Amino acid sequence: MRHLLRAFDRLVTGMAYVTGALFLLISFYITADVTGRKFFHLSSGATDEIGGYALGLGGMWALAYTLKTGGHVRIDVLLPHLPLRAQSVLHYVALALMALFASVVAVYAWRLALDSFWGDARAMSFMQTPLFVPQGLMATGFSALGLEAIVLLGTGLAESVRVGRLVPVELPHGTELSEEA
Repeated sequence: MRHLLRAFDRLVTGMAYVTGALFLLISFYITADVTGRKFFHLSSGATDEIGGYALGLGGMWALAYTLKTGGHVRIDVLLPHLPLRAQSVLHYVALALMALFASVVAVYAWRLALDSFWGDARAMSFMQTPLFVPQGLMATGFSALGLEAIVLLGTGLAESVRVGRLVPVELPHGTELSEEA
């Protein structure tokens, strides 16, 4: 199970690097477009649309990496005051709920992308982008989030069965969720 987690983590990390590179490229593109408008009265006319797609893709594709690194916002008011066993149980429940939520959203996002593909739906904009492209990329991000949660959950439960007790959820970079406050 750990091999699966490591392999999937490499994929998720790659998605995060793609997202970072995309944000860097879109910042140069927006800068060039703004400069062109200000000084040369030239504009691509699609900067808002492309920037929106980049932000949407970046946000969705970074979700799984953020889960992997423990970066999702958590509000832990009572959790640190609970016994470690109760904290571990709640972490597993949170991972299971994350997996369920992301999987349900992914299923509906894939359905939407397929409907857009078969219906040849296009954005009502300058570029008339086929909508299945951004919708499919969004669905890919939610699928990765769901799979990351499932793999983390499965790895933790398999390790718990192996040692005969409930072990804290361990993130790939070595921190345990039960130690966070």
